[in-house]
Amino acid sequence: VEMIKNGYKYFLLKAEGDSMDKAGIDNGDLLLIRQQQNAENGDRILALIDEEATVKEYNKSGGMVILKPKSSNKTHQPIILTENFRIQGIVENVIKL
Repeated sequence: VEMIKNGYKYFLLKAEGDSMDKAGIDNGDLLLIRQQQNAENGDRILALIDEEATVKEYNKSGGMVILKPKSSNKTHQPIILTENFRIQGIVENVIKL
């Protein structure tokens, strides 16, 4: 399976925490991120909010963006945004260590 597609830039990011454990992303996993600024609903994205990086499921509805955790830990709540965040990329692959 080819993990890298031509024409895109990629980087690796080490996942921290359990906010996406139900989406197959566990603490310590390596994430292959494809750099891009846009996303489709349901994509697992890397977002930058006030200089803090987070990986969540992207959902846009009207003028709002909802970044949803997929976690068995109920302390993680959806993040509702109108602006002040940037999509850094899409989680293309999860590498279990």
